[in-house]
Amino acid sequence: MRYRPEIDGLRAVAVIPVILFHAGFSAFAGGYIGVDVFFVISGYLITTILIGEREAGTYSLLGFYERRARRILPALFLVLLCTIPFAWRWLAPDPFEDYARSQAFAALFLSNFHFLEKSSYYDVGSALRPLLHTWSLAVEEQFYLLFPLVLLPLGLFVRQKFLIVFLILSALSLALAEWGWRTYPGENFYFTFSRLWELLAGSICAAILFNRPQMRSDTMGLAGLALIIYSIFFYNEAVPFPSVYALVPVVGSMLIILFADRGTWTARVLSASPMVWIGLVSYSAYLWHQPLFAFARIRSIGEPSLWVMSGLTLMTLALAWLTMRYVETPFRRRTVLPGQRGLLTVSAAGIAAIAAFGFVGDGTGGFPSRIKEQAPGMLTELRNQLIAPDSRSGCVDGDGIGKAQLCTIYTGDGGAGTVAVLGDSHGQAMIPGFAALSRAHGVDVLMAARGACPPLLGVYLAKGGQYERDCHDFVQKTAQEVVDRGVGTVYLVARWSLYATGEYADEKATYALSPDFGARHVRQAERLANFEVALDETLAFYEKAGVRVVLVGQVPLQWVIAQTLIEQAMLMGLDTRQSRDKFRNSFVTRTANDGLVQDADRVLHQVAERRGAEVLMLADRFADGDSYVWIRDGEVLYRDTNHLSVVGARGLAPVFAHSYAPG
Repeated sequence: MRYRPEIDGLRAVAVIPVILFHAGFSAFAGGYIGVDVFFVISGYLITTILIGEREAGTYSLLGFYERRARRILPALFLVLLCTIPFAWRWLAPDPFEDYARSQAFAALFLSNFHFLEKSSYYDVGSALRPLLHTWSLAVEEQFYLLFPLVLLPLGLFVRQKFLIVFLILSALSLALAEWGWRTYPGENFYFTFSRLWELLAGSICAAILFNRPQMRSDTMGLAGLALIIYSIFFYNEAVPFPSVYALVPVVGSMLIILFADRGTWTARVLSASPMVWIGLVSYSAYLWHQPLFAFARIRSIGEPSLWVMSGLTLMTLALAWLTMRYVETPFRRRTVLPGQRGLLTVSAAGIAAIAAFGFVGDGTGGFPSRIKEQAPGMLTELRNQLIAPDSRSGCVDGDGIGKAQLCTIYTGDGGAGTVAVLGDSHGQAMIPGFAALSRAHGVDVLMAARGACPPLLGVYLAKGGQYERDCHDFVQKTAQEVVDRGVGTVYLVARWSLYATGEYADEKATYALSPDFGARHVRQAERLANFEVALDETLAFYEKAGVRVVLVGQVPLQWVIAQTLIEQAMLMGLDTRQSRDKFRNSFVTRTANDGLVQDADRVLHQVAERRGAEVLMLADRFADGDSYVWIRDGEVLYRDTNHLSVVGARGLAPVFAHSYAPG
């Protein structure tokens, strides 16, 4: 096929927004659509090459995969190997375990499945994952494996036949993507079959143009460029992706491929030397940018300045040029490993070696021996606070927490009554704080709590599966048991904002509430309304039964996991002063946390006032200036971003003891 410099320019239009989006430039909020542009380009080029070879009688499946290996693997192997020393030095065991697993899956071109299991593309932790971007390479390589199987039964090229097949497959994939974002939005982003239609859009272009003169239209070419630019600057993380919204950049890319012939304004712009140069290094630039940005964020804890990220962007382009010249080009021109057998053998060995390292790192839990080798000191003492076993053995009556309905945690010695703590995993984490209440007032403290199961009546989690029904039934039965056992006071404890509005950077629909079993997609306005209705129904039930209710506000949600940060400081060899500065810089700001929880807190107070319940707010107990702390006076108060440690929970004992009012 003839070389089209405007296609390299289109690659530049794809890669620049992706890099700037990941760098944190807010103007490029829709920069992630660059990946969709890449998909269209890849589909077009691969389909054109394969159809041409089949028509010429030179097609070889082994030869096709050899070319793919020469194009993809050398630079990928280089980047994957270069990330290992930095990960070894800077990543604590838990994030290293995730990194190692992503290494293995990236080498096997399956990393999209690793990431669809783990998180959303837009959540806070995604920016700290050095290999997150490899998901798109995995999708492309899976397409390369599947697409020859699609072409095989089609036989020789017949334009109408090929277009019909490509259009049908594209429609099915787009329909799956549209269904997917409404039901499994996080998984849908990475799922191969929700993305195939974007690659097939390029295949449609190839079928239209094959053995035909290039079409030419200034209007259509400029319209295509305008659609892509519009997506870059007007889309953001709230736009469901992939979905019909992705048609805007995808159709824009198709219009450029189909109509931006040499001489058109669009082709002139895209064929400019700087655009072509960036397009030529775009693959290596894409590989380098995310590790550079992620490790910069890991090293600095907070978000680096845009000046730093700008410098790293320039470094990305420099490394990309070096990689293209000294790694990509020699392999593609066959000056290195010219033979097919040698190239494929080395490729298989490289994939196996990197995957083996990744799976060993995953299997060992992130090589925790790196931490055990550290000398005793302040950091070791802090870590020991978190890894020391909890002295509580669970329920006094023998049942495990979360398995029974109500079980006894603390037994009072005065026969003064009974208190029940009902909640999700936040209730479980907070229970050590109720020991002083039991001692001070002589009451029995009962508990019923399950992770990710809010103590609210009449609703289901929009989560699906048996757990959704089990959670609903658990809460219903527990509430009735509270009444049957004559419990005087109920403390309702939960991560309220999770169910009311979502997380810092991502609305996790799986934790939304719905009055109906089996609901999958709950819109934001409905989500908050459902939370309020459920809370009102819950308090009305206890009010009618004469049970006093105390709503416990959630503790501040931190940005970092305490143990991870402590272990990272140990690996970096930070001294006491440096460690304390690092910890202080990691505290969540009051503005960020309060903005997240304000809607949930407002509903708690409104419904409590309406139903005669009480609200016990805890956030001020963690306040220090304009931040909420996770460590104070040498005591680690959190065991992760949102659950209190045993020490942190015990620190709330005076609050709970003071809140109890004997009936």
